[in-house]
Amino acid sequence: MSSIRANLISVLMLIPMGGTIFCQRRVGPPSVYVSKGACPFECCRYGKWVATRRLVLLDHPGGHPVANFSEGEQVLAITGEVITHPVRFKRSGDYPYHDEVPAGSAVYLLHPLGEGYWLVWYRGKIISIEAYDAPNVPYQWWAKIKRHSGRIGWIRISTTDLPFDGADGCG
Repeated sequence: MSSIRANLISVLMLIPMGGTIFCQRRVGPPSVYVSKGACPFECCRYGKWVATRRLVLLDHPGGHPVANFSEGEQVLAITGEVITHPVRFKRSGDYPYHDEVPAGSAVYLLHPLGEGYWLVWYRGKIISIEAYDAPNVPYQWWAKIKRHSGRIGWIRISTTDLPFDGADGCG
């Protein structure tokens, strides 16, 4: 009888009382943010790419080598992800904003989207904002690649030294 009573008390403790839900509320973004499907610059695109140098394919981001491929090899860039540590940033009032974050508000920068736009964490939501005056925030961009042989893996990409032709739709 006492075990039934203990179980009933446990269940009742899970029921919200008076509209209050007992859980820890996050006041900031996670310490590491993974932006799935992201392409971190203007005109960035996935699709048919051509390697501009020898590269190593990994089994997962930061993982172990599974294949090498050489310069000139055509691949299919399936998707990507950007991994970052959010950085707190207070927006200036130097230019008009056309989004839901007023000048002077604090946001957490996740990664650039291109042309002065950033993906940010703001009050529990992930949104894009204009932030030309944002500092440089370090991040890792990983692309999921499929080789002609069918082998799929991941490659870390530098936006300042792209190892593929075709990743930049503007260039």
